[in-house]
Amino acid sequence: MSRTPLQRHSSLRILRRPSDEDDALLTVHPALLASPHSAPCLRSELPRPHSHPPARSLTRIGGEVVQDTTDAWQAEPLSPPSPIARPLLSRPRASFQRLSSLDNLISYREEKAQWKRDSSLLHVEPTDPEKQAEDDISPLPAPLPSDRHSEASDDTLASTHPKPTPPSSVVAKKHHSNFRSFAAEIGFCFTIAATQFLGEYLISGFAIALPELAYRSNTVIELGQGTLGTFWPASLLSLILSATLLVFARLADVYGGYGLYMAGLIWLGVWTLIPGFCTSVLILDVSRAMQGLAVAAFMPSTFVMVSTFYETGPRKNFVLGLYSGCAPLGFFAGFLTAGALAPAQISWYFWVASAVAFAAAITAYLTVPHDWTDRKQLGLKMDWLGAFLITAGLILVSYALAYEPSADLIHPERNGFSYPAVYGAFTSGMLCLIAAVWVEGWYAKCPLLPFDFFRPKSTSALCFAALCFYASYGVWLYESLEYLQDPNVTKYRFGVQGIELAIWYTPTAVGGLILCVVGASLLHIVRLEVLILLSGLAWIGAPLLLAVCPLPLNYWAVVVPSMLCATLGIDLTYTLTLVHFSATQPKKYQGLCGAMCSILVNLAISFSLPLSEIIQTKAIRSRSCDMSTYSAEARICADKVVNWGFRSMFVYAAASAGLGFVVCVLFVRFPRAAAREKAADEERPRETSSESPTLVDAVEGADGEGAGDVESVRQRD
Repeated sequence: MSRTPLQRHSSLRILRRPSDEDDALLTVHPALLASPHSAPCLRSELPRPHSHPPARSLTRIGGEVVQDTTDAWQAEPLSPPSPIARPLLSRPRASFQRLSSLDNLISYREEKAQWKRDSSLLHVEPTDPEKQAEDDISPLPAPLPSDRHSEASDDTLASTHPKPTPPSSVVAKKHHSNFRSFAAEIGFCFTIAATQFLGEYLISGFAIALPELAYRSNTVIELGQGTLGTFWPASLLSLILSATLLVFARLADVYGGYGLYMAGLIWLGVWTLIPGFCTSVLILDVSRAMQGLAVAAFMPSTFVMVSTFYETGPRKNFVLGLYSGCAPLGFFAGFLTAGALAPAQISWYFWVASAVAFAAAITAYLTVPHDWTDRKQLGLKMDWLGAFLITAGLILVSYALAYEPSADLIHPERNGFSYPAVYGAFTSGMLCLIAAVWVEGWYAKCPLLPFDFFRPKSTSALCFAALCFYASYGVWLYESLEYLQDPNVTKYRFGVQGIELAIWYTPTAVGGLILCVVGASLLHIVRLEVLILLSGLAWIGAPLLLAVCPLPLNYWAVVVPSMLCATLGIDLTYTLTLVHFSATQPKKYQGLCGAMCSILVNLAISFSLPLSEIIQTKAIRSRSCDMSTYSAEARICADKVVNWGFRSMFVYAAASAGLGFVVCVLFVRFPRAAAREKAADEERPRETSSESPTLVDAVEGADGEGAGDVESVRQRD
């Protein structure tokens, strides 16, 4: 049957713009698509061959027009879906990470409840074919209102009437918090402040507790054949901390801070609990090493968590200021606790630290929010070879320096470095450090300490000067405690002991708190180059006062000025070092800045104490007394020899600080970005009147513009 052109084209559809009713008709629930009865005529998507075009003929039968639906080509039907639709969302699974904190556990339960609600909407029970047929011929739903349709299509169609933007003041006051409540945020601030408290508590108070711990175990920790010297247990914590801090800083960046933070707190709680029950000196040494490992684990993790949970602003500055302010508090609390305890109760010095560590761990479990950061996008990897070489090299060199004074006493005619136990460890350590330099500079793809960190001007010189300053501080701290307990040094018959000795160090805590408050003002008022020179003079004066002043020492005329100089030196040096690093380093190295500041402090202390014992041994051997008779003259001569050993160590500390002072005068210059921070802060509009400039503002404000101003500083200088 031939068809006319009108008949051939009468079946063509007229293209028109879809209306809202069409959208309502085309809107199909996903569950209906998954039902086997809702789409029984689904066909394959195979293309129709040209030899079998679709039938378009019309036939008139009995006055009715009927379309010919016969088709010679039939496509293969699709396989029917399963009777019950599977949910499109994956079910949340319980894991160790889900249970690691209370916030993660609550988030897991919320995700599971949401998954159940979504699954109930997607879950379709099989129905009878007759009932399904009745549903198919049921009346269609009413069309959606036009206003709802316009709202739903806002993502694809531009609105002709844009929504009014809220005032800027409203946007500025809006604060998004990662914490579930204000109480949780307070608990988080408490737990990070406790870590700073514990780090200073274990360093300062151990200097007073060490003699009592040695007497408790019926052992006198002193120089002798086969020993590691007086300060080996004290320097172990700083040594392990400085040797492993870069490793844990990288692990915190790769895997997040919360896991390492909790592991460090629990590890510290265990290893401060053990030495309280054990009286062995070997257990004491192992405990100090494990404590340093724990502090190295949670120290960089704290900065990672703060940077993750807080945006840059006054709230973050306040939290970091609270964290820094606990340093002098922990320093003085260590002195006070160890000095107030009786010799028979010295174990409570460790048990107090253990209780604080476990309390901080429990608080962290209850308050730390979930970290949603995708760490894989950072592209950081662990440099295990560099980590091994750096750690092994530092430990071996420090061991050799600690063992040299004892080896020197075996045969006075020989040098301590001539013994295999000394030069073997020293040579192996130096080879490891040289290999670490090659690995970090030319082999590692993601080095722990890249050479680019030292490329900005004055960075290397400032690091060397800071090492000299902190070495002076380590000698002053531990040697002054032992020096003031000598009856010949003070007017007291048995020397300054116990709680009175802790009270003597009150100026260090008071001065530290004052400098934390006025530190930002000093940065804006005085040039930074002048401040670093002022800190260098303070470093020289602190040990020099104890070395040259006549005996007995006057507390107000000699001891208090010495303590104030030491406090001024360490606070200014640490602050200025952090400001310089933050102003000259790019953003990708900002996390490394805080780690480097802590490494410089602890590395200098761990190496300066063995060196001071070497100098003390040489000084004592240079002066000998006839001790064949226990006469008054012999005892006076022995006291003079002991005092000469102490004075030699204080002179070494002053000389180390003097070398750092010379380096600062000749080579250290600060970028103009840090010096202009006051003007930039005054021109910057504030959101609230309570937002005042702090030390953290000066440090973080230099991040954005410091890296760009380094080149200009080089051209000007």
